[in-house]
Amino acid sequence: MARNPGADTGAETDPDRKDGNMTEAVVRWGPELLPPAVEVFVEAFNAEPWNDRWSIDSATCRLRDLQATPGFEGAALLVDGELTAFVGGYRQRWWDNSDHFYIAEMAVRRHAQRSGQGTRLLRAFLAELNDVSRISLLTAIDGPAA
Repeated sequence: MARNPGADTGAETDPDRKDGNMTEAVVRWGPELLPPAVEVFVEAFNAEPWNDRWSIDSATCRLRDLQATPGFEGAALLVDGELTAFVGGYRQRWWDNSDHFYIAEMAVRRHAQRSGQGTRLLRAFLAELNDVSRISLLTAIDGPAA
């Protein structure tokens, strides 16, 4: 799923970065990236504005279960080789034989929030879902992500 063609590592210099030396790569979010994704998840959701109380064990269970869901697809953003954001969900077949995609989780490291990294990840990921007729993400109408 590397979205940066032409680079051997699947990464390229991001022209929007001020230092010009950091590399970003969007890659498939598979089991090998579960531990760093758990760290990002706990960091993001245990802080303001959510103030959840995820432990490493409970977050590992949650994300491992998500990755084991039939139809799962996910992507991660690596910045200089470090996972800074991820998104994952699963395909669902609809009555008209079309595929719908439900985004179950997305998290961005706190230092990277509001930097555009999550947006770039989501755009690259959604571009790969070009055969999906509908994409859903549920959040509370008055919640922090609304």
